[in-house]
Amino acid sequence: MPTLQGLPQELLEIIFLYSMNTALPRCSPDLGKKLSAHKVAMDFTMQAFFHTVDHRTNYRDRLVTSDALLQSDILTCRFFTYDFFLRYVQRAQDAMIKLRGKAWAATGVTIPGVSYFDGLWPYKFTKIPHLAFAQGFHVPEKLLHGPWTVDKASLLYVLVSLNGEVDWEGSMAGEAAKAGIKEAIKEENEHAVAALAVLLGVPKGLTTELLQYAVIRCGCNINIIRHLLFNAQILAEEAPSTLDFYDPVLWAWADVNGHKGETLKDMLKDAAAFDLEFYFEDNADWPKIVPFPYGGSKFDARTAFNGVVRELLTNLYRNYGRKITRRRAMTPEQRNAEGDVVDD
Repeated sequence: MPTLQGLPQELLEIIFLYSMNTALPRCSPDLGKKLSAHKVAMDFTMQAFFHTVDHRTNYRDRLVTSDALLQSDILTCRFFTYDFFLRYVQRAQDAMIKLRGKAWAATGVTIPGVSYFDGLWPYKFTKIPHLAFAQGFHVPEKLLHGPWTVDKASLLYVLVSLNGEVDWEGSMAGEAAKAGIKEAIKEENEHAVAALAVLLGVPKGLTTELLQYAVIRCGCNINIIRHLLFNAQILAEEAPSTLDFYDPVLWAWADVNGHKGETLKDMLKDAAAFDLEFYFEDNADWPKIVPFPYGGSKFDARTAFNGVVRELLTNLYRNYGRKITRRRAMTPEQRNAEGDVVDD
């Protein structure tokens, strides 16, 4: 009986796409080489993402069979880079156009695609429903630490904006994120900081020590501090032992650093009162500030703070945290059935 290695290339690819088992190309270097073609990787990704949703039916009634564990496994693969992701976006758009046919094209309604990722504005690209990311997929550890490149930080930022989570219990990803945010702060990679500040903010992992590092060791880049403090303030009352906005070391630095120090003081005071708005400057150049990585309907970072807005933002965080906790004991089917508390 022939072994898998002895099968014809086309038959091997058919078996791989039928099994949808990422372990197959990892069984041996020979199988890995045979199944490493871009077309095979893209077909596998389309099967695991796009084709797990019935795009022909109403959004609320459509059948969804997405598997967060399988998708998370695919995201860890070496081939899944930001460039590959954009190619997937294009492939998914092409598939949607083909699915809807010529009659739909005549309506003039545009199907969103790669152009929605220009500038990385979450309010645009998170509105693409046909990418079909499953509820509760994990951001791969490879994206949670440096060295940082534009593409690496961009993919991380996109995945967090699409509600990707950190596997705190089943991997070392959480520790990687803690180290990665320091690297991102040092390299002043704002997209990476924006994403990691959310991933660490939910489990209350933004600490006084991290703020000291960003301010004293790394020069207090105000846009970097913006992301740290904005996220840290949300659940600050639940982390009194690890987070102090009136830390004497921070305030001593601010006292001797002129205008930047005064700005930091204002930000710290506002954060302590849970009153630090994301765009706090009256003359903020919004297009030059990396947005808060969320594009859903439950919170708008441009909105002035009031009691209702604070409650919405707090619930966004708390529900996200409870969702992660619940999923630890859930099957893939239960995860897929659960509603997305941070989506539209």
